[in-house]
Amino acid sequence: MEVGINSRLKRWLPAVLFLLLGVILSASLVPNELERMQWEIPGMPASYPVEQKCRPVFLSVMSFLPFIGAMAYAFMDTLARYVSRVFISTFLLCTAILTLIWLLADFTDNIERFRSHFDSPLADTLEFYGTQIPMVMNLILPYTLLMGALWTLSKLSGSSELTGMIQSGRSLLRLCLPVFFYASLVALVYGMCGFHWAPNASLYRQLMLKGSKNDTSNTLIYNNEIGKRIWRIARPPVLTRPGDPLGDVIVEQFSQESPGRVINRIEAERATWDKASASWIFHHAWLRNDETAKAHADTYSDEFRLSIEERPFQLITPLQSQRPDALGTTTILDHLHSRANNADARRQLRTEWHVRIAKVFSCLILVLIAIPSAVTFQRRSPMKGIGIAMLLAAFLLFLYEVCPSLGAAGVLPSWLSAWLPNFLYFGVFCYMFRTQLAHRSAMEWLADFREKHRSKSSLPA
Repeated sequence: MEVGINSRLKRWLPAVLFLLLGVILSASLVPNELERMQWEIPGMPASYPVEQKCRPVFLSVMSFLPFIGAMAYAFMDTLARYVSRVFISTFLLCTAILTLIWLLADFTDNIERFRSHFDSPLADTLEFYGTQIPMVMNLILPYTLLMGALWTLSKLSGSSELTGMIQSGRSLLRLCLPVFFYASLVALVYGMCGFHWAPNASLYRQLMLKGSKNDTSNTLIYNNEIGKRIWRIARPPVLTRPGDPLGDVIVEQFSQESPGRVINRIEAERATWDKASASWIFHHAWLRNDETAKAHADTYSDEFRLSIEERPFQLITPLQSQRPDALGTTTILDHLHSRANNADARRQLRTEWHVRIAKVFSCLILVLIAIPSAVTFQRRSPMKGIGIAMLLAAFLLFLYEVCPSLGAAGVLPSWLSAWLPNFLYFGVFCYMFRTQLAHRSAMEWLADFREKHRSKSSLPA
């Protein structure tokens, strides 16, 4: 009786712990994201687009994914739990090693920049790398999934454990279901990171390492082409604290009818954003419009309030100058909906949107390729198959550079350029599965297929 209680406790305890962890993460991350959205998105929360409202939802879902995985593990049978433990431990180890290698290499390369750019090098460096984690995960997760699946299946195959499991009456694909399930959870994390936080991490990287802490020439210029308004900010706030005041601000409003004609100009010592009224407050400001210009006298105000659509985060992140792959999915969809870009820019944005969806499925495609690459039922080393799988993974990275370029240039449709690598690699998986595991060449498989088709067609109706 006591053994049964201990067994059930060991099975369900991880799920309970991950549930508590999910509650803590969700309670800390979601309010912070809602706070950031108020600095970033024009308008009031009720008017936010649906894709922007997905951001806190995705963070909450990611917080509870470990709990979902632990619950599934608790309901699995003994063989499935064993395969799951081997895969999860291997995947986490590969992810930790590659993340550490990237962090050490990047820190070594940028240590002098951290010393010259940051006021508090240690604290600001930790904050900087905290913003980079989503980008790192978006870079390495497909390949750590592949390595975890290759190591797991080659270990089980090399020790003949996989043969014993198959002799128990289970198919190879059924034995790999736990690997597919946990790879799907990781693919969800990969897709959610790429939705907003990974592209923004690359933007943070560019802006946080721009200039130096003693450089006063880094004036930011934001051009609102639709609103015909230009901001010049001589002393912008730190990127991770967009709510701090803007220092030495000039705002020029141009005429819609007469391009190049300034109808209003505000020059202020500092400007702060008031979230409650969704308006800007300019402190110690000089105002000039058509009337004051005629009188050759600007109007001075200790505090001047103005309701305009720009938010602090928009002003300190010049998104209009970024490549499409450095824009969050919410920004890409906003640009597509606004129709403010030319045909070439819209095609690039549409291609990047399709690429982000297709790459989520590429994680699962790589796991599929790991099955025929690592599994062997003969007395031979799986290293040849593993080497081929790693070369295929490297070539997939190359295809995701070339194919989207063809889509952005208009050579291929946007959706086809994004999904073409997945289509090709699924065909590669089918070929490898038939030849590597059945030990038949493609011609033998084709001849067998023709023979079966001929025999079916010869049967009397």
